[in-house]
Amino acid sequence: MKSQRSKLRRLAFSKITVLSLTALLVAAIGISVANDLYAFVKPEGEIVLSLDEPHSLKELSKTLEEQGVIANPTVFRLWVQSKGKTELLEGFCGTLTLNSAMSYRQILLCFSQ
Repeated sequence: MKSQRSKLRRLAFSKITVLSLTALLVAAIGISVANDLYAFVKPEGEIVLSLDEPHSLKELSKTLEEQGVIANPTVFRLWVQSKGKTELLEGFCGTLTLNSAMSYRQILLCFSQ
């Protein structure tokens, strides 16, 4: 009888541990995405982006990540697609001055001006 209780306790403890660790992981990812999306805590820095020819949204997202404007290019792409602004970004040629502390909305506004 004691060994069965002991097994049940270990099983319950292991399930609680797995659920807790999963919740922490999901929360950390959520905080990271929200920070990048809304620019809660991002370092200030001016970036000049110059594009001589149109780029795909995937290429542009990667460039923005490399320049330090965004941290999550996949999330940025999905966000732009959800707003229906893919063509706006893919058709852009020219020079923009961006700030690394900008939210996705602010970045999109720069491309639309």
